[in-house]
Amino acid sequence: MPLKRSRPNTEIKFQNAVLELVATEGCAALGINVVAQKAGADKVLIYRYFGDLDGLLERVAESRSWLPSAEEVLASVSHHRNDCTRYLKELFHYMVQHIQTDATTHQLVRWRKAHKNPLTNHFSEEWHSFWKQLITELGRSLDHEQKLDWKHAFHLIALLIESELCGEGMDYDCLETIAVNLNAPEAYEASESHYTSDEESDRLPTNLL
Repeated sequence: MPLKRSRPNTEIKFQNAVLELVATEGCAALGINVVAQKAGADKVLIYRYFGDLDGLLERVAESRSWLPSAEEVLASVSHHRNDCTRYLKELFHYMVQHIQTDATTHQLVRWRKAHKNPLTNHFSEEWHSFWKQLITELGRSLDHEQKLDWKHAFHLIALLIESELCGEGMDYDCLETIAVNLNAPEAYEASESHYTSDEESDRLPTNLL
């Protein structure tokens, strides 16, 4: 008796094929035939299950978060909050190292402006949203002018991170110049909305990081 095809398993094979191709060859390698060959499945199934290649790429794009949360990042660099230059540099290194640990994400940074498709477009949206959320979270304790200064600093860091990940290696010592005008942020406190009001009095301070 012939084995029945499992649609969920085949869909996962196609998605994994996309991830592997992007990780090893970049977004320019993506194509119906190449993805099908990598997945070891008939390309007709891509049309049947996803509509077309763009549909598959959209599914892959929505299958995971590509970047850490703003809360995670701010909590990780909060111990340098009294030294704005070091704070910015630690943020830079944290993001570079985080992205470099995942080859697919690394490639998406490299290809997001050069090769437009649903996957790179989705990543770009998440990239912009991440930096917007970062300044929103950090800026809760800052006035308007201070928040604007940090926004400019984060824009610069984002460019430096992309440059580093694309192999251009810009000099990030310029962060020292922009850090002069920054006010040190207060200790970042991660949200603990899962606690109930009855537990409030039993919680330890969250700013002891």
